[in-house]
Parts: sequence; C-alpha cells; structure tokens
Amino acid sequence: MRFSSNDSHIGPLLEVTLTQANAQGVYLYRFDRGEVAARLVASVGQSATAGNLGLPLHSKAAREHAERTAPIMLHEAAWSDWRFAGLPEFQKNRFQGVASIPLRSGISAVGMVNICRSREAPWKPSELSFLLSLSLPLAALLVTEEANRSLQKEVERLAQELADRKLLERAKGLLQARFEWSEEEAYLYLRRSSRQRRTPMRELAREIIQAGGSDLAEIADHAG
Repeated sequence: MRFSSNDSHIGPLLEVTLTQANAQGVYLYRFDRGEVAARLVASVGQSATAGNLGLPLHSKAAREHAERTAPIMLHEAAWSDWRFAGLPEFQKNRFQGVASIPLRSGISAVGMVNICRSREAPWKPSELSFLLSLSLPLAALLVTEEANRSLQKEVERLAQELADRKLLERAKGLLQARFEWSEEEAYLYLRRSSRQRRTPMRELAREIIQAGGSDLAEIADHAG
C-alpha cells in the first residue's frame, strides 16, 4: 500500500475502488506535463516494482496516456499491451485486465488511474459506470496535491530567504563594528568576497559569525 500526501482522502477512495471493481490493485498516476511523464503517486492492493515508478520521459506510452480522453478497458493480456507494459504494476504482477481512466481538470489531463485484475474477466457496465465516476474527484485531489506542493516549495524558499537575510544582517553588523565600515561597505565586501571565493553569501556570512571578533581580520584578509 502506497499513499501520497493526501492519504486521508485518496486512501479510502482507492480502497473502495478496489472492492467495488473486484480488482487486485489500483494505481494512481500524476502527469508531469513539462516532462511528458506519468508518475505513480498512490496505490492499494498488490505492490508495484521498486525503482522508477512511472513511464520514461518522452516515451510513446506517456504521450498516449497524457493525450487521451477515453478510458481503456482490457480484460486479457493487459500486461503485454504496449501502453501498459512499461508501468511498474504490470511489470511485477502481469495483470490480465485493466480499466484505465483518464483524469482531467477542465481541458487538461492531470493523471490516470489504473484498476487492475489478475484474472481474465469482462468489465460489467455497472463497474464501468462506477469507475468513470472517479475521474472528477481523483483529478481534483491531484490538482490540490500539486497546488499544495507548489505552495510548500514557495514557503520553504521564503523561509530560506529570510534565514539568509538574517545571517547577512548579522555578518554586516559584525564587519561594521570591527572595521568601522558603513553598511554599504560591509555589503559590498560580502558580495565581492562571495564572487572571489565562489561561495554563497550566506556561507560567507556564517563563517564571519562563527569566527567572531578577533578572527574577523584574518577572514577579511583571506577573502579580500
């Protein structure tokens, strides 16, 4: 069992799908449009192989799944179909049947969900109706997850920027006090030294802070 960051929502929905479809595995993929790749983000049932959990970049199968709007329903030899043979769940389990549902948000394809069976059996109309109803809620969860990931990255970037600024301000203060420099002179020294040493300014600032009073002159000579 493998869940993404939206475990509390995705997990129960995939579990219900596994039962309702009489399946042995359900595998949720997100499309990374910029890379033309499909990546496994959540699954229940029989596990997939380890390693690269998705389709290779720029592969024909990845483009096929990212562009299609209709489901693919197979009841035998699904594991050998070129569209699924490269996916980790089929490589490990050699599933006979698959119902592969595209997940779309507006006009954009955001992912797909593969509901897999180990045995040969036709898909019933009632099962297909239920599986098609998964498209909207699963697409919404994938979009929400992507938005949350982007927001988390931005928060981390801003936190790092704030931490760097605090380091620079403290280092500038130490330089100003030690050498009677202006704030601008201290900043220019840090920037020039960073370029000369090919060291990020935050690392240079950290060295200055750790060195303290008497060692500042040595650092200034080394960097200058």
